[in-house]
Parts: sequence; C-alpha cells; structure tokens
Amino acid sequence: MRIVVCLTQILDPEMPPSEFRLDPQRKAAAEGIGQLVVSIFDENALEVALQVREHILERKGAPSDPVEIVALTVGPPSAADVLRKALSLRADRAILISSEGWPPLEGAIVARLLAAAVRRLHPVDLVLCGRETGDWHGGQVGSFLAEELGWASVSFVSRIEVEGETFLMRRQSDEGWEIVRARRPAVATITNDETNVPRLPKVRDTMLAARASLPVWTIPELVEDPHTLWETSARVAVRELFIPSSSKVCELIEGETVQEKAVRLLEALRRRRML
Repeated sequence: MRIVVCLTQILDPEMPPSEFRLDPQRKAAAEGIGQLVVSIFDENALEVALQVREHILERKGAPSDPVEIVALTVGPPSAADVLRKALSLRADRAILISSEGWPPLEGAIVARLLAAAVRRLHPVDLVLCGRETGDWHGGQVGSFLAEELGWASVSFVSRIEVEGETFLMRRQSDEGWEIVRARRPAVATITNDETNVPRLPKVRDTMLAARASLPVWTIPELVEDPHTLWETSARVAVRELFIPSSSKVCELIEGETVQEKAVRLLEALRRRRML
C-alpha cells in the first residue's frame, strides 16, 4: 500500500501581528518575515498516515504488502524543510515539486501538479491532504485533486482504518460524526482531532532527515505544456491586499455621582444608536 501525504509550507500563524509585512508589488506577504512552518492540518494528515501504517503492522506483523508513506509538497526550495519534517517523523520518501521561477500558484494549479505527481507514483492507494491551509484557509486543493484524479473524496476526516480493499473513515459533520466507507484509491482531507495530534520527532530521526537527499521534480517534468496551467486552471486573481487600519477614540464620561455618569453613558450610547 502506498499513501501520499500532501504538505504545505506557510508563514507561522503564531507570529506577532506587529512583525507582519506586505509586499504591495507581489500582493503577498513580504519575504524574510517570520518563520516558515508546516500547515497544522497537513501535520494532522501526516499523523493519520503514520497511524494507518502502525495499525496495519500491529494487525499483520510484517505484511507482504508493506505500507509506504510518501510526502509531497509544491513550493520553492525552502519548502524542503517541511519534507525533512515528514522524514523525521518516519515518512519513507519525500519529493519536492519545485515552483521556483513560475508565477504564483493557486489551489487549482497546485491540485493539477499534485495529481500529476500521484500518477507518476502509481500505484497509490490513498492521498491525504489537510482540510485547509493555515494561512488562506482555502480548503480547495483536496477536492480539486480528487476531481483531477477521478477518485472518491471524503472531507473532514479524523481517523482512517483499513478493511480489505476499502477504507473506513471517521468524518466530522454538522450532526456529529459519520463513518464513511471508501474504495481504493481515495482522497481524504484531514481535520484536527484529539486522535490525530501530531507527534514529536526523535533527535536521531531529525538528524538523519537533515542529511537525506530530496528528489526534486520540476513542473515541465509533470505537465507537458506548463503554461496551460495558468491559461486553463487559474480562476482567482488578487486585486488588492492590505492590512486593515482602525482608529480609536476614548471619551470619558464625567459626572458628580455614579448615577449621573450612568445617565450620561446611556445618552451617549443612544446618540450613537448603540442602544
């Protein structure tokens, strides 16, 4: 069995707002600010993949069909860090799809590139993505990827069990939790849950991952005519990006007594139609 986990590198959402800067020319976050990290929901997806492998090993011992976990990411050379994080957590392989030198990628384009990589890795039984990225919160890539591959897609999954040639997926819904059975191959988007909290890597595995060589696949290797990606897939254009500004005015309510201050406060609120 081969499981592909799609990872994304983003700016650390925990960075102080005072340190955040925009590049008005690129209409994106300025380069060199904050720390780049793995999107949290993608970490949950990797944890689910590791748990699937562990459960199969516990049940079958050494199965004749071993479980291989392959980490994929689309991004610049810096995105190799998220792949090394996956290797430090005992993913078997990690591959970088380099976007260096190409225009910005939106969800539909990333999905097409990931789908091409999955086909190149054939056979693949399961593809896992985070339910959304921790920066733009688009939540589109997983569904686009499933459509591109023509596979079943299950969203908001927290846990997966293997049963024969099918997967039993526990997914979150408005009414509670559902158990969905999906045939192989399938795509699942993973949500956070107490059952898939990301584990911490061991020091030895982190050191080995730092020295591991990472294959780099280029866009022309995956797509015959890469320029058609932006011609046929691009649907979103960022027209403007800015940091909202707000002004605050403090007005002191004066009075000789508490009752007088309360009356004047009510009058001020009524004038502003807040009551």
